[in-house]
Amino acid sequence: MRIHRIICLVAAIGIPQIVFAKLAMPNDVFGKSEGALDFCAQADPESAPKYQARKKALLKDAPEKEVAEARNTKEYKDGYDLVTSQLASLPKDRVVEGCASVLQNNK
Repeated sequence: MRIHRIICLVAAIGIPQIVFAKLAMPNDVFGKSEGALDFCAQADPESAPKYQARKKALLKDAPEKEVAEARNTKEYKDGYDLVTSQLASLPKDRVVEGCASVLQNNK
């Protein structure tokens, strides 16, 4: 249940914001979102292209320079590290289950 809450929280905060133009989210939320998607892609390699597509959608119309600058901030790195460390502490089968549910819930 904890994994599902973590992934759903990241998805609830980060994914709906892709509706707006450019990178319309705080850097820590961006880091958490990418961290969760990257971790899910590693935990569930068969679905990795779907997670990468989500990552691409997350960036939508954001200029590459803006994305690179955001990724270099402390807030991004802290958010990314926080999510990946929390997910790494959970059993892999629970992580894969939680990741899969996020893909199903956000079609």
